Amino acid sequence: MADATWVENMKRIVLKAMEEGDPCDIIPGTVIKVSPLSVQINQKTTISGDQILVPEHLTDHAEQMSIPGIGEVSVTVKGGLQSGQKVLMLQKRGGQQYAVIDRW
Repeated sequence: MADATWVENMKRIVLKAMEEGDPCDIIPGTVIKVSPLSVQINQKTTISGDQILVPEHLTDHAEQMSIPGIGEVSVTVKGGLQSGQKVLMLQKRGGQQYAVIDRW
C-alpha cells in the first residue's frame, strides 16, 4: 500500500513539474473587431476586452522625436491592429488571458 501511495505522489510531482516547465501556449488568431479589440481563435472561440494584452507597438500611439533644426516634436505612429490581420498570442496556462506578441 505504501508503494502505491509513493508512486501516485511521484506521478503528481512529475505532472506538476511538466506543467510548470511549459507555462504558456502559443495561439494564432485573427482580428475580427478593432474597438473593442476582438480576436477569433477558432470557429467557436472569440476573445475580447480585458482578456487581451496588447503591446504599445501594435497600437496607434504618440512618440516624442527630436528632429535636428526643428527640435522636439510629437508624432502619431499608426501601428494599430486592423480587422482581418493575423496575430500570434501567448495564452497564460490555466487562464483566460492572452498577450499579443505580433502580427503576421
